Amino acid sequence: MGLQLAITVLAFLIGGYKLDNHYDRSPLFVTLGAFVGMVLGFYFLLKELKEIQREEKRDKERGDEKRVKWM
Repeated sequence: MGLQLAITVLAFLIGGYKLDNHYDRSPLFVTLGAFVGMVLGFYFLLKELKEIQREEKRDKERGDEKRVKWM
């Protein structure tokens, strides 16, 4: 999950850097890219964590044995 966050932010930073070079607007697109990358990265991170929480709740309601999760 942490790697997904880092890749999302890095992808938007690189995109912002390339747009800055193309349009000659030095800090504008890098800043926007960092902001959008962080927002999207955290959105996907929270979405994934909610899914894990839902699965654990479902397993608990069913009475399933707890699975070992390697983190």
